[in-house]
Amino acid sequence: MGLQVSTGGNLSMRLQEDLFLVKPSGIALFDLEEKDLLVTDASGTPLEGRAKPTKEINTHLGIYKIRQDVGGIVHYHPTFATTYAVCRKEIPLRTVHARRILGKIPVVPPAMEGSEALAESIQTVFLDKSVYTALLFDHGLIAAGSHLSQAQNLAELVEESARIAYFSHLLLLSD
Repeated sequence: MGLQVSTGGNLSMRLQEDLFLVKPSGIALFDLEEKDLLVTDASGTPLEGRAKPTKEINTHLGIYKIRQDVGGIVHYHPTFATTYAVCRKEIPLRTVHARRILGKIPVVPPAMEGSEALAESIQTVFLDKSVYTALLFDHGLIAAGSHLSQAQNLAELVEESARIAYFSHLLLLSD
């Protein structure tokens, strides 16, 4: 869908209160099969599966810890949303549906990928119960939904909104 290339990006899903399905590190989403997925506890320790969990496991678990309404999370590096993230700019929500559904897309301050500092910064942003998506400075986007498909839909809308904002800006410059 153009949201992620290679082995980057990750996803997770809450199975039970303290049990999570997680993408392993080093496998492209395109190549991901059911047998590759890991089941972890709330500390990120794999209970099922042999691979190492995504390095962003603490980010996912931190959101689940503070947001009982979240059942699925996706993290991608799509071109247009990431362009706004590296510029540390919020995406202007130009369409009615983006404003209604997304509300706002805050930019999380810079921190090393996979770090505890990044997990804490993201957790702080998601303490606001109206936030379901965020841009990670220099990194990409994260989306959380009541289930995995809702998180995916939100990520797609963020990228669509970033494309529309970018191209509408170019059109406005041409006037």
